Parts: sequence; structure tokens; C-alpha cells
Amino acid sequence: MGIGRVVFPDLPYPGYSWRINHHIGRVTPEHLYHILWAANSFSRSSDPAVDINNYLIANSQWTPNIREDSGQPDAWRDYQQTLSELGLIYSLEILAQITLTPLGLAFLDGSLGFSEIITLQALRMQYPNGHHVAISTTQRAELAGTVYANISSFAELQKLTGVSVRPAVLVWRLLRRLNELKSEPKITVDEFESYLMRCSQNDEFLSCADAIALARIKGTTLPRLGSRQRRNAQDWIRFLDLTSIFAVTQNRQAVLFISEFGNQYAAEIDEISRVLERPNSFWHLDTLSQADRLRWYSEFGGVDLSIPELPIANTEASEHEFVGGVEESDQRGSFEESVAGGNIQLREFQGINFPTSPTNLAIQVVYSAELSTSAHRLHDQMVLLIAQTCRMKGASVYEDPGSVDLLVQHQLQEFIIEVKSVTPHNVITRLRYAVGQVLHYDFLRAPETRMSRRKVVALSAQIPPTSWSIPFLNNHLDMDLLALESGRLRVYSSSQVAIQLFG
Repeated sequence: MGIGRVVFPDLPYPGYSWRINHHIGRVTPEHLYHILWAANSFSRSSDPAVDINNYLIANSQWTPNIREDSGQPDAWRDYQQTLSELGLIYSLEILAQITLTPLGLAFLDGSLGFSEIITLQALRMQYPNGHHVAISTTQRAELAGTVYANISSFAELQKLTGVSVRPAVLVWRLLRRLNELKSEPKITVDEFESYLMRCSQNDEFLSCADAIALARIKGTTLPRLGSRQRRNAQDWIRFLDLTSIFAVTQNRQAVLFISEFGNQYAAEIDEISRVLERPNSFWHLDTLSQADRLRWYSEFGGVDLSIPELPIANTEASEHEFVGGVEESDQRGSFEESVAGGNIQLREFQGINFPTSPTNLAIQVVYSAELSTSAHRLHDQMVLLIAQTCRMKGASVYEDPGSVDLLVQHQLQEFIIEVKSVTPHNVITRLRYAVGQVLHYDFLRAPETRMSRRKVVALSAQIPPTSWSIPFLNNHLDMDLLALESGRLRVYSSSQVAIQLFG
């Protein structure tokens, strides 16, 4: 494939760059797990920052970062931005109390490992986003005298100028394109800064690759963008080096290329990239209200089954990937052999009543730090969300710690609800298990009540509207399906009572 005429994009606005926290490329699995564990464990203490800092120091995690004004360590103030930028917690600018996202809970639970979390979030990270919203003093000075001088936020500036890019996907596409052009499929820091960081749309990888390949032949290059953009380029390269699909050679200058794992699963990563390039896969801001930013963290920090399954890296050292251990099997519903068929022992649901309203009910609203030591944190938070949703509709809510997640009575009808936390790797297995459980519980419940019953499977993940699971449950089995979409319950059902109850 030859190199065509190079048409390379101009910067969409003065000072354009891919802003990223400089700590993000320096995290280790241990760093990430321990600061997230501490954040979750001490989130409702009287002074979370002090408790988190003490924990990090005691466990030799991160650096203390002694403050000049007080002489006290404050690692949490500096490093918590890494968690919110990765979508593992909601920004403290949005929620005053530390609150983990579903993805953060899944990482603590051990259902997703470090490499998978980092690779997935690197590919999903986009501009504009709901995390980087403030315009810095330097940026404001660069915009002075332009039509963007009075723009109110960084995210709105990017929206107005047509920025819509996922940098990691762009990098992947560019390296694959360079290989097609018979140009070395590697990127130096200089090339990253001078070429890649001029792109504001993912389809610009074609002209970007052509420009780099031509510059290599001619021995020329575009000018560098500046010291701030240089730092961002270096931080992005460090971040991408943490993923399973990229690697970096450290010689005199860092050089980024596709890893052995990335080459092995190139077709799968290509398909993920195609899905993440679709306009409907992007977070789109409206007015950049608090609701907009909440939606960013809920979407970016959610488990999304609409993205094709990311291959699992060969992780022989599982302690490195799963610092807190791999997720334990859920033993709920495993009746003793001596119990003929099983036995459901209902009690009123013991979860906490949260003061809220039905129109404002989302998983971050019912987040409970009391579940910090639970082996299935995401599962239990999903149970809380469903229970509270039903209570707000006036329903009676019951549970059995040994079997049924939730049994709800509403309008002379019962709903048997089985909740599963899922990933793309285990969704089929766990969905089948859930179906078997609700059928079994329905059988056990039949002699106990004359109420009609509906069977409900709830998955703590976003489901694509084209998923086979929807007609399988709704049409084939006449069951209801609940999903977690942008932090809220999404109901798939043919029953108007179910739609009104859970919606």
C-alpha cells in the first residue's frame, strides 16, 4: 500500500492537547488496589483523607507527599484523581462522599484484573469527557483574542470545535496503518506530540499515518507543539505501556509499539476499536450540568457488555493482576443435600433505607460503604438499588441470605429476583445459572402463595439493545431482565407491572 497525498489536520483550537493526570502512567496493581480499597473502606469515616493517608503509609503504598503548609502527608489529595480519571470512583467535585463506580467495585471484587481494567479504560477514554472540564489559566491565555475566549469550560470548548476522539483507539489504528504502509509500526515521543496529538477525530489516523510515513522518508517533521503537550504525550505513552496491547522500548527516547499480546489478538482489538469509533458509543455532553458529569462517571465507570470481549492476557502471576484475590464463587442457593429440593426462608429486607426520590434513584445514591468487606460488593450494591427502587414504589421487599436475592410483592404479584455481577467473560455462564436459580425458587415458592409470580434476572452491567439475552428472557422464557445503564435500572419486560415497578 503506497503513501498518498498527505492532508493533515490543523489544531482545532490554540493549545489543543490530550489532557491527562501525570500520575496515571505510574500506577501499579498494588498501588491501584490499595488506594481503592482504602477509599472504599474509609469513605464514611469522620475524616476519610486522614485514614486513607495513614493506611497508604502503613502499607508502603504511593509516596506520602508531605504538604508544605501543614507538614502532614496528603497522598490522597494528589492520587485520588487517578481513581476518578480511570472511572473507578466518582469525582469528589460531583459527590462529596467517596463513592466507587461499578467498575471500581468489580476491580475490588476480583472479577476484573489490573491489565483488563487499564486496557479497557485506556481504549474507552475520550475527549471531551466529564472529568477534565476546567479551563486552566494557561489555556485561557492561549484562547485570548479568539472566538473561544469566553468559553465556559474545557469540555464545551472541545464540543464546540468538533473534538471527538479516543486516543488509545487512534494510536492502535495508526500503528496498524503504519504496518500496512511498510513503515516501522512504532511511534516516538516526538511523533506522538507532533502528529498524533494534532488529531481530534478518530478517522484522522489515516492522514496522520501518511504524514508520519512521508516525514520518515523525507527526513522532515512537523514542529513540536510545546512543553505542556510534550508532558501530556509522555504521560499518555506511560499510560498505554500499562495496557496489555501496547509496549514501550526505553532507549534514549521512549518508543511505543504494539505488544506481542496485541499482535496475537489484533483481529479482536480491531473489532473493539470499530465499536468504540461509532458515534453512539461516545459520551455526549448536553449543558455540562452536574447530571451530565454524573452520567460520565456512571457510563465510563460502568461495566459495558456492548463492547466486544477483551481477550484475557496470560496472567500466571494472578496475585499481580488480582491483588485482593480472584472473585469468590457465589454460594447463595446451594442448598444442603439433606434438604429435599431446598427451602426458602424469607425475612424483611435488611438493607438500609436511603432518603431519596424515585426520579433520582441511581446506584451512586444507594452506595453503601458498609459493604466494604463484602466478597461481592457490586452484586450487593445492585441488590440495594433494586430493593430501594421497589420500596419507593410502595412494594414489600424480602430476602433470604441463603437463597433468594430479593422477593418483592407488588399489586398482588410476586417478583423473584436473582442478581448477577457479570463481565463479558462470564455473562453467559452466570445468566444460565441465574435462570436455573429463579426457576428453582419459583418451584419452591409455588406451594407457599397463590400470588402470580414473575421471574427476574438482574445484571449489573449495560446491555446492548441488540443483545440475544433480551428476547431469550422476555420472549422465550417470559422473564424480566434488569440492567445497569448509566448508573440506573433499565427494564426489559413485556409486563407493564414490572416496567412500572422497576422503571
